[in-house]
Amino acid sequence: MNKTIEKWNDKYADADLVFGTTPNGYLAQNASHYKKDGRILAVGDGEGRNGVWLAEQGFQVLSVDGAQNGVNKALEQAEKRGVSSHFQAQCTDLLTWDWPVGKFDGVACFHLYFMPEERPAMHQAMMDSLVDGGLFLLEVFHPDNVGRNCGGPQIRELCYSQTDLADDFSAYEILHLEETERNIAPSSFHNGGIGKVSRIMVNKS
Repeated sequence: MNKTIEKWNDKYADADLVFGTTPNGYLAQNASHYKKDGRILAVGDGEGRNGVWLAEQGFQVLSVDGAQNGVNKALEQAEKRGVSSHFQAQCTDLLTWDWPVGKFDGVACFHLYFMPEERPAMHQAMMDSLVDGGLFLLEVFHPDNVGRNCGGPQIRELCYSQTDLADDFSAYEILHLEETERNIAPSSFHNGGIGKVSRIMVNKS
């Protein structure tokens, strides 16, 4: 288990949900663009707040995360909320995972961070997992969010700018790309406040 995964496994060890059950706002706004009843890969899904919500919307979801404690809590949430038939979860180190190819109608990736030398290959793996016409959604903290004390990585290199995302997905049809500020909900590890994020929606045409 690498140190990052170990850190998150420890964070998810308590019974309480670290980030609650409310889905990411950008996902909630745009999930209707996914293929109806499609198969969605929720990457770095932690305790399942996004993946379980997607299952509640009728999607078939595979939730993947490196932290076993998070995966266990995601499965518990799916059972509690009555969507186990639409929801699967797998614990895996994404850096070494044998990524599926051409299997999903959509990918949901929210606040998952890789170092600059890892990021392009991981984003490519996510795009490769999509069928032709599949849709990718992502939101992450922007480098300028560092120091705002509202949560997220405090290392600029771990955060992504609009330019970073434009470069990573230049081979595809970018439907939406922005840097913006939004309210960050308080949580066990977020103080809340106004954060700066980067967002992208990509079609694998």
